[in-house]
Amino acid sequence: MIVLGSKPGQHDACFALIRDGEPLFVYEVERFNRVKRATSTDLSVLFQGLAEYSISPSDVDLVTNCMHPGELAKRKALISGYITPDKVGDIHRFLNWHLPSWYLLLREGGFPASRIVNIRHHLCHVSGVYYSSPHDDAAILSVDGGGEAETSMLAHGRNGRISILGTTPHPHSLGHLYQGVTIWLGWGYGEEGKTMALAAYGDPQRFRRQLDTFIQIDDQGRFCYLPALRRGACRFASTDIGRVVLPQLVGPGRRDGEEISQTHKDVAATVQAICEEIMLKQARFLKQETGSKTLLLAGGVGLNSITNGMLSAESGFDQVIAYPQASDAGTALGGALYAYHNIGAPDRPRRWHMTHAYWGQSIDLENLDTAGKSYQVSGRQSDDIAALAAETLASGSVIGWVQGRSEIGPRALGNRSILANPLVPGIKDKVNGVKRREWWRPFAPSVLREDVNTYFDIDGDLPYMTAVARIRDEWREPLSSIGHVDGTARVQTVTAQSNPLFYRLIQEFKSRTGIGLLLNTSLNGRGEPLVQTCEQALRLYVNSGLDAIVIGDQLFADKTNALAGQTLIPYVWNIRKLPRTRLLVVPGELPVSRHELLLHIVNDNPRARVDISGNPALAEVMAAAGQECFVSVPALEPDDIVSVYDAVAFYVPFPGDKCVFEEEIYYSPRAVLSRRIMEEAGIPVYWIDSRGDVNFMRDSLYVHHDETPALAIPSTYQRFWMPDFPSP
Repeated sequence: MIVLGSKPGQHDACFALIRDGEPLFVYEVERFNRVKRATSTDLSVLFQGLAEYSISPSDVDLVTNCMHPGELAKRKALISGYITPDKVGDIHRFLNWHLPSWYLLLREGGFPASRIVNIRHHLCHVSGVYYSSPHDDAAILSVDGGGEAETSMLAHGRNGRISILGTTPHPHSLGHLYQGVTIWLGWGYGEEGKTMALAAYGDPQRFRRQLDTFIQIDDQGRFCYLPALRRGACRFASTDIGRVVLPQLVGPGRRDGEEISQTHKDVAATVQAICEEIMLKQARFLKQETGSKTLLLAGGVGLNSITNGMLSAESGFDQVIAYPQASDAGTALGGALYAYHNIGAPDRPRRWHMTHAYWGQSIDLENLDTAGKSYQVSGRQSDDIAALAAETLASGSVIGWVQGRSEIGPRALGNRSILANPLVPGIKDKVNGVKRREWWRPFAPSVLREDVNTYFDIDGDLPYMTAVARIRDEWREPLSSIGHVDGTARVQTVTAQSNPLFYRLIQEFKSRTGIGLLLNTSLNGRGEPLVQTCEQALRLYVNSGLDAIVIGDQLFADKTNALAGQTLIPYVWNIRKLPRTRLLVVPGELPVSRHELLLHIVNDNPRARVDISGNPALAEVMAAAGQECFVSVPALEPDDIVSVYDAVAFYVPFPGDKCVFEEEIYYSPRAVLSRRIMEEAGIPVYWIDSRGDVNFMRDSLYVHHDETPALAIPSTYQRFWMPDFPSP
């Protein structure tokens, strides 16, 4: 039986394919489109994965959706209790549009309704950790920003079935509170790790009284936002908390570029303390209710490694496990596992559990030589690459390490890593220079499993870098490069079974230095996902302070004659999706400061022309750069452009997924015009969005239509469907 799990839209888009209960791949869209946290509605990654495994879409027995439209009425009822009556109608209309969108994306991709299974969001989360674990009996806690009508779920997994013990209703959300303080601190969605790291420098009591007037917590960890702070249309989403609630409670938020103050540290520490209190009380409640020895953690808050370490020490469970993909991306694998064990094959015993995190795409070694030539660097092949890399690390070099299939989740676990010798003086500053990270954020250690108790106050498995452990006193100074100010480190234990080559590398390093531990951080540029290809890895190498990089069995360590390329911002990668034909680019609201996007397009495609109507400033900037590719198109009428151009690309000043998830954009003048061009002129239309992705609009602008018009332009998905099982 083949089951496809999907998180098909918005942030953390992901697809997971399982066959007979075991994963074949778990593909996070961010690795493909280079947009971190991947706001996407593009299903191409899914179909690419199916093709890699020679599986036709018609071979898929079940397709899961991680957001259940059937929960819509419950969500509406909850809203009526905390939104002022004059705003309820607006929110209801938004939800009527928003909640079914994930399901409609799958339907538009060609999957028939009979095969699509809608599963509650948090049930996907808890299923992901339970059915991935070797434990038949386990307590499960899932906490994040929110699903359909709930923001957390407490459950008990036993005998292959999951019982829900409790939930937290909207709008009361620990995830949104944590995201809210991250926004208040001047950062964006997905940067909660910065808040967690900063919290260690603050006083968790300084603002506790103020926060206690907003959030109330009982002895079982149940919590709610106090109703006295209702503010009209305020929905208590993370942006509302960061920009409305917290400024009233603790003062104005941090401005862009403002120095980090003690107040900022103290507010971060206070919210971190609230997070720990809620999670600990809920864990102890679960221990009492279930009697289980193991606690499994899921949801975005499950990536809070400080809280996870505290739960391991204080919750009363023998084991506390957070799997690597606790974020919403994990609902893809979770949904697939739930559908398999409860719908597809409910009587088959579980036989698979997760022993490693390497379910992403394999590194494309077949392209390594070509990539090396494009950057004018060459590698040194070795029959014992682990020993050669260990020697390089022991000498004090900072290296990239790229092997096999990529990790799932946000942590580098030894296949897409930057590695360094933690004992070298000043090594933390050197790696920070490579990563361009904030000074207060710590790096993590990867340690031989048999040596973990030598350096840390634990003696257990921590394979996914999702929990902190205290550094032993005698090692705090020598290992300061991997320790945080509070004396902890986010540990990854490595075994020969989970990653044989990475394990051997650390062994070889130990034989040279006497320490079985490496500094490990993710191999990516600032703001990027983990590298996905040899070209991306070598681009990062030649443009950064890396001393060397190992890809497969080759060591690249000489950049003397390297041809540096531009930093791999997403659009540099994604403009490859645009056709190299007669292309009309309509920059619209593109700021002059982003003119380099247009330069990349016209350099990549000499036949491209840029419409400068209404934006003469862009024409001046590009003319100064020596580009003569301007046209003036006062009215974009399909009949007028079809004889001159083969495709049209619009720049849009928002993430492209909004065309599916926001009704106003789906029916906006630009969307209407795009549909007219596709239908009447018969040429493709693309939207280049504000995050740098390129969206093929044939696959997005008909999602909410009852029928998709028969267009001359084939869908990007159409070629994957067999003739005897056509997509609609």
